[in-house]
Amino acid sequence: MRRLRYYISNEEGSTAVEFALVGTAFILTLLFVLGAALVAYMNQALDNATVRASRQILIGGLQTQSTAATLASFKQSVCGYLPAAFSCNDVVVNLYVVPKAGQPSGYYAFVNKDMNGLAVPNLATGTGQFSLGGRGDYQYLQVIYPITFLPPQISSWLSGGATFNGKPAFLAISSAAFRNEQY
Repeated sequence: MRRLRYYISNEEGSTAVEFALVGTAFILTLLFVLGAALVAYMNQALDNATVRASRQILIGGLQTQSTAATLASFKQSVCGYLPAAFSCNDVVVNLYVVPKAGQPSGYYAFVNKDMNGLAVPNLATGTGQFSLGGRGDYQYLQVIYPITFLPPQISSWLSGGATFNGKPAFLAISSAAFRNEQY
């Protein structure tokens, strides 16, 4: 009986036990916050690159250059504005000419069937569309970067089950809709 009282009143090692109980949750929370911050940073960097690349089209810089712009050259231009943490091979770029306002499709062609978000195009590596418009044309630029370093449960929870190269991915999507100037 005396031994039992000794073990019940003994407090040696209680700090280690308490840390084992609380430490795991703290470390997982810390990792989640760091992952969310990295995703927010990547989204902001993608937005910045999209704005800067769309400006080239908006003012006629791509249309008036001496060599014809292609999807590959424009993608390299977009990648030049991205931080080194981005793999240029994984960036998907789509540039569309939007029909004039009198037609019913217009920008609705880029909205999903539920009308609650943007439609996500094919994400296969090397795909993309590049239709460079002329003066006064309406353009829609979409730049997508699949983030695959997140755990699969978090990726599928955040992005609704998108996959890239067979891996679950959170899609960082940035878009710009604009009308070309009369350069």
